[in-house]
Amino acid sequence: MDKYKELIAVFSDVLEKSKDYHISYIYQVGYVSLVGLLGKEEKQNVSMVVDEIFTSPEKMAESLLCNWRWQWFYENKDLLPRKDYDDICKLDYEVPDCLKEQYRQVMLSWQEKIEAILQKET
Repeated sequence: MDKYKELIAVFSDVLEKSKDYHISYIYQVGYVSLVGLLGKEEKQNVSMVVDEIFTSPEKMAESLLCNWRWQWFYENKDLLPRKDYDDICKLDYEVPDCLKEQYRQVMLSWQEKIEAILQKET
């Protein structure tokens, strides 16, 4: 299995929960992130655009982590000082003390999984 597919597999639960972020493979382009709404009942696109073309597995990993951060942010929004972020990575520095240890453990787990995939020889 290539690194892109392994990353998708590791983040499958996160991707399943995501309402407006999807990963797809486009022939002669490669893996991309799609942003928009997918009508799951009808299994068709309601409105979707290519957000990013992944030039490397590392770029895909960064994007998947950002998507996870957004989901974590929305699940814990009531406990966080901000209402939105221009750069979701800033969330790492603003997690309240009551959530800091849990957030740190989950983030470390993601980073270890990503590192294991990216360090594999192809």
